[in-house]
Amino acid sequence: MNAATSDTPRLRVAAYCRIAADGEEREAFLETQREYYVEQIAGNPSWIMAGIFTDIGDSRSPRPQFQKMLRKCRQQKIDLILTKSVSRFARCTADCLRTVRELRELDVAVIFEKENIHTLDPDSDAHLSLMAVFARAECENLTRNSVHTHYMNSGKKHRKGTWKKTIRLPGRPDKTIIVKME
Repeated sequence: MNAATSDTPRLRVAAYCRIAADGEEREAFLETQREYYVEQIAGNPSWIMAGIFTDIGDSRSPRPQFQKMLRKCRQQKIDLILTKSVSRFARCTADCLRTVRELRELDVAVIFEKENIHTLDPDSDAHLSLMAVFARAECENLTRNSVHTHYMNSGKKHRKGTWKKTIRLPGRPDKTIIVKME
């Protein structure tokens, strides 16, 4: 007996994609992601398509399709959400955990493919928090390196001491990074 005719209801599966690309490539990136998720959902006989939700922009941009997807979850029209990564799904750790917990209360699971995290796993909150900490540390390190390179390439004389530079980081708009110049 196949899954479509069995007594077991099929999971209503949606996918969420967000890209930050500018220019002509962004439509190609979006189309590639859409095709990937359509094939993945259609290829699983236990699943039925509940929608592909896509937003364009960085983490500070409005995300109308994300909000639409959450409304459908609250209306109990989605059982499972597939997404590429934590960074595409949420703006920061707090947002991610808050959203995942709300969805869990609604019996909606999220699968983060890159990190191999399934939110119905009891350890998923800890994994999400760790991944977010690693991502934030990587972002801060890249920003520090960028500031140091910019300072060194500016032609200014290198001087010892400590100077402060305020840098805007995603999810932490007024984070002050202290760079020691020696």
